[in-house]
Amino acid sequence: GQEVLTAVRQVASGRRYLSPSIAQALALRSYDEKSASPFDTLSEREIQISLMISNGLRVQDIADTLHIQAKTVNSYRYRLFSKLDISGDVELTHLAIRHGILDTETL
Repeated sequence: GQEVLTAVRQVASGRRYLSPSIAQALALRSYDEKSASPFDTLSEREIQISLMISNGLRVQDIADTLHIQAKTVNSYRYRLFSKLDISGDVELTHLAIRHGILDTETL
């Protein structure tokens, strides 16, 4: 009851009102989004190729393993770089390690 009265008063005076629980949920949501892994936006195939690149496989080796053309692998590479906002294989590897996608023990 008291919260509704507070909300009505604030809105009537031209201000916006958010309940404390909604304000907290919004604050936590924006924090969670920032901490999410950029790899969450990738497709399964993009993750597969990013792991192969990060493990040092050459484009032709990846193409042979996945039974696709090297040109297709390169298309995936450039799409990965764009989505992850990086410019090369080394950055991809560092990002994968930082976000726990790649285990440094297996390198």
